[in-house]
Amino acid sequence: MKANRRKFLKTSLVLGTAGIGLLETGVANAEWNAADFAPNPFDAAMKQLLKGKTIIETDKIDLNIPEIAENGALVPVTVTSRIEGIQSIAIVVEQNPVPLAIQAELMPELDPFISARLKLASTSFVYAIAETEKVCYSVKKKVKVTIGGCGG
Repeated sequence: MKANRRKFLKTSLVLGTAGIGLLETGVANAEWNAADFAPNPFDAAMKQLLKGKTIIETDKIDLNIPEIAENGALVPVTVTSRIEGIQSIAIVVEQNPVPLAIQAELMPELDPFISARLKLASTSFVYAIAETEKVCYSVKKKVKVTIGGCGG
């Protein structure tokens, strides 16, 4: 019985190892652009993000983020949109050393939705920017970072 089990395990290992190339899924489409996430002034980061497109403030983007963050290291944020044709959503934090916190490109079949936890260096405006083919839409909220959870 042991010989059969060992033979089965060896055969399974060989076939499993050889089959990795056959069953491999496509290459992940994640791409890291270090220049986008480098320390920049807020205005330079926005200019680089918008790529010459106009920006329009709208109420069709929902930016759910607490008004007071007791811990600036873990601030939950959720962005949803009711705008058609969104290609990407970005979250930019005005007072952070690296203003661009998140940039997610979306497939057309997906609902425009992202959720994450941000690190805020200090009290700041947080922008959600939804990019379409021709225009960028934005909404902003001020988040107050407190020390020790005190609202003062």
